[in-house]
Amino acid sequence: MRERLIPLAFHPLRHDGTRLPYPEIVPGELVARLAPLGESPVLAAPLARLLAAVARTRDRTLDADQLHAAHDEARAAVARLREAARQGSGTVGEAR
Repeated sequence: MRERLIPLAFHPLRHDGTRLPYPEIVPGELVARLAPLGESPVLAAPLARLLAAVARTRDRTLDADQLHAAHDEARAAVARLREAARQGSGTVGEAR
């Protein structure tokens, strides 16, 4: 399987520049479907939402309800990535 790396163009602005893998919540089959899209603009918003949601799931100051909501947001972001993969798969061949 390919590495689970998020394209550099989608790293958060404050990221330290190290290689940023997709979070574990993103299944391997979805990572494989996203890889051919590279830096496609259809991934920008869903990846930003995913990274923000995952960061919130790691926030130790959240109460149980907030933590549950953060996990829901992360799952919703994965669903948006699935949709982006479906949309983007039709445009990859056209861009070449």
